[in-house]
Amino acid sequence: MPLPDPELDIDETGTPRSAWAGDVYFSADDGPAETAHVFLAGIGAPEVWKSRRRMRIGELGFGTGLNFLLTWRAWRESASADATLDYVAVEGFPLSADDIRCALSRYSNLTAEVAALTHRLPHRVPGMHRIALDGGRVRLTLVYGQVAPALAMLTGRVDAWYLDGFAPSKNPDMWTPEVLAAVAARTVPGGRLATFTAAGAVRRGLEAAGFTVEKRPGFGRKRECLAASMPGDAVADGLKPGARVAVIGAGIAGGALSKALAERGYAVTLIDAAGPGAGSSGNPAALIAPRLPKSASPMGRVLASGYLHAVRYYDALAAAGVAVWLGRRGTFAMARDDAEQERQQASLRSYGLPEVAMRGIDAAEAGRLTGIACPRPGLWFAEAGTLDPRAVVPALAAKATDFIQAEVARIERGDDGWRVLGPDGATVASAEAAVVAAGSGLKGLFPAAPWPLRANRGQIGYLPASEGGPAVPVSYGGYLTPAVRLPAGGMGHVIGASYGRTDPAAAWETFEEQDHREIAGLLSSALPALAVLADAPPVGGRVSLRATIPDYTPLAGGMDEGLYVLGGLGSRGFLTAPLMAERIADAIAGLPPPLPADLLAAVDPKRFV
Repeated sequence: MPLPDPELDIDETGTPRSAWAGDVYFSADDGPAETAHVFLAGIGAPEVWKSRRRMRIGELGFGTGLNFLLTWRAWRESASADATLDYVAVEGFPLSADDIRCALSRYSNLTAEVAALTHRLPHRVPGMHRIALDGGRVRLTLVYGQVAPALAMLTGRVDAWYLDGFAPSKNPDMWTPEVLAAVAARTVPGGRLATFTAAGAVRRGLEAAGFTVEKRPGFGRKRECLAASMPGDAVADGLKPGARVAVIGAGIAGGALSKALAERGYAVTLIDAAGPGAGSSGNPAALIAPRLPKSASPMGRVLASGYLHAVRYYDALAAAGVAVWLGRRGTFAMARDDAEQERQQASLRSYGLPEVAMRGIDAAEAGRLTGIACPRPGLWFAEAGTLDPRAVVPALAAKATDFIQAEVARIERGDDGWRVLGPDGATVASAEAAVVAAGSGLKGLFPAAPWPLRANRGQIGYLPASEGGPAVPVSYGGYLTPAVRLPAGGMGHVIGASYGRTDPAAAWETFEEQDHREIAGLLSSALPALAVLADAPPVGGRVSLRATIPDYTPLAGGMDEGLYVLGGLGSRGFLTAPLMAERIADAIAGLPPPLPADLLAAVDPKRFV
């Protein structure tokens, strides 16, 4: 269901208002001063976070983002250099990036923060969206949707809350006893809360939910506001910052984990029998456009969320100087037949993605966008494209504190955490926590786990560069990339991919001519205009193993205290690994997760027990 429009209006005083609610977003007198008095002072900032290496803040009513931006600035100016900030905000009527820029245009001293936020602001799609700011020290999770179901998505707890929706008389759904009880359930002992309203029903609702409430002087024309605290002593959640985490596997999953864990203040030991990206993550090109099922099933929602997150993730990596993208942006997924076309059309209706993320196009437009004759319609992913794994994976793996090249035979509990052991039984590494992201080797390290994991042999071929090739990646059951630089040098197209089940212990590394003929034949039949290219002798290729699982949904979560797994990504590693790594890093750190409760269950590695 599309998200409702708040109908932004800037009144004669320059104050942003919502025509839908008939209320202002912040005080016409002085918005930043109101935030400082009601919310920052109301939770005891900056003192509340000065002794913390982690601060978790929740907000109901993100609005223009003013409270977040001012909190971010105050935290950055007063928190310790190794501290991190996690901010979770619920918003039922999200503003667009242009609207936020317009609403906050009068505050020139916030220009840099506004630009950083709006540049990474997620699309107006219901659900949870995670963005990283301040070099990864700040994580903003925006939950788009009506307040009660949005709160039901949240499973983590926070240290402080801002309640800043429109006034209770204008937006009563945000101030019900049920909503206030849900806020209390997501507050740690000793947690704090601040709100601009002093309405009696809100005060009584907070008290009934378990808060101790006090009245404070209000701001501007408001006589009073409320501050509250949750009784009890604060207890640290999660593994303490500075602890060591071992990550086994240095593909895209292990690299994404290295980055996510390092950003949360952990020392990461990355372990792999070869170098970063040596396995299936080492192809010369990778695609991230999702193939979504007809209905918004848990698997489909994981893929859709993973895709939206991956685009922001790789764009941020590119902005940091990594050569992420190869060639032009965009990917065309051509419908193979009428059934595929019907599935694509159903997915357009089911997931509510904006056209800039995914839209249907006819064959003529597909030809203009790809530069080749396309006989059938399909889906256009304007923000997707060709990734360079040889740049991405090493850049992520470099976030690890150290790298150990070693074979891992098993993992066992040690005195202070976990020991990673080699084939000879010698200790390769010790750490307080461990994450296994070993791809097709996952089952060997968890022999008793009931996962229906399979090792699938994936072969890609390299075709000579052709002026008649596509300008962007095209998928059609197989896929063909634009011309990219090949491992042996020179330019060529990557064609893929075979998908044959195999025994990892058997010989599988040899490039098979029969497999190449099959994937080339698929290209020729799907895109007849490229038949000459498909028939060209290959100029090389690559074979690797993928770990696949029948429900096509990743394994991402805890197996034991301090032991986690990230796997079963199949051919979707570059699509899903960034978001799944965030999920695991948050679980280790005791932070609010980036997925709603039902999707946490969908990716839980214990779901097969």
